[in-house]
Amino acid sequence: MPIGLAVLLAAPPLPRAQQPGADARPFKPEELEQIVAPIVQYPDPLLAQIFMASTYPLEVIQAARFAKANPNLKDAALNEELKKHKWDDSVKALVRFPQVLELMDSQLEWMQKLGDAVLAQQKETMDAIQRVRAKAQQPPESYWYYCPSARAYYPTAPACPQPWIKVPPRSQ
Repeated sequence: MPIGLAVLLAAPPLPRAQQPGADARPFKPEELEQIVAPIVQYPDPLLAQIFMASTYPLEVIQAARFAKANPNLKDAALNEELKKHKWDDSVKALVRFPQVLELMDSQLEWMQKLGDAVLAQQKETMDAIQRVRAKAQQPPESYWYYCPSARAYYPTAPACPQPWIKVPPRSQ
């Protein structure tokens, strides 16, 4: 398991102003995969920050507004300005990744689901990351397309008056 995710797993449950409801149903594995899909391409240390920050949605919104209002702040000047805010460190870390903040700020329902998943199903959420990554690395399935009326495969038959039939390729 990557070290960034291992650190997040070992951490105590995250504090949050609004805990998910006691009657909230757990997400299914497929739902978790849909929730994490927009962020699986990021490296594990950044994912850990995204996971933690998603549990502070109001702070993420404030940080996104701050980043939009101060796009030219960099390095030491940015650090000094961030010290003035009482945001969680994970939220402050994301200010250096404006595209991530923009995603989280523009997709509030998604961010809320991600935060709920991280708080209630931390291990399952990280497992979903690994499943989505594994699926992305698999080569796409290939098929041949057969035209029954022409008794030929595409591209030999460039058009078919009937619907094409998708068939698995055969070894030659």
